Amino acid sequence: MNSKIKFLYFIIIALLLTNAATLAFMFMHKPKHEGNPREVSRWLTEQLKLNAVQQEQYKVLQEEHRKNMENIHQQDRNLHDRYFQLLNGEAVDSVLVNQLADSIAINRKQTELTTFYDFKKIRAICNAEQQQKFDEIIGEALRMMGPGPHRK
Repeated sequence: MNSKIKFLYFIIIALLLTNAATLAFMFMHKPKHEGNPREVSRWLTEQLKLNAVQQEQYKVLQEEHRKNMENIHQQDRNLHDRYFQLLNGEAVDSVLVNQLADSIAINRKQTELTTFYDFKKIRAICNAEQQQKFDEIIGEALRMMGPGPHRK
């Protein structure tokens, strides 16, 4: 084997090892509850030490939130479908493109407002001590839920 081929083998092996190390790092440092609403809900219930009545109220709020978000997400899918269908033609109606982009932004705003006010409702079912704990852990709960501008 000549030196160029040996060098290429070395580069390939180095890249494979780097990729394996990166994947291992990402897997080992993944937040425990990320993306799983049931796990986040269980964690929040435990952290706040919600009593049985509060837990029932929380379940009602969660179901209400799920239904609201389901509707918002369906609207988002419909808007995005219409938006990207505009790519199918040669001529582009820039007014319609901008209107749909604005509608998508408004829908995103609705997602954020719904989430904000739903968390306010959860905080409202807590007693004073639980509200203080809620204020301390809300950032961590949001990070567990997944990516977003406020979930760094």
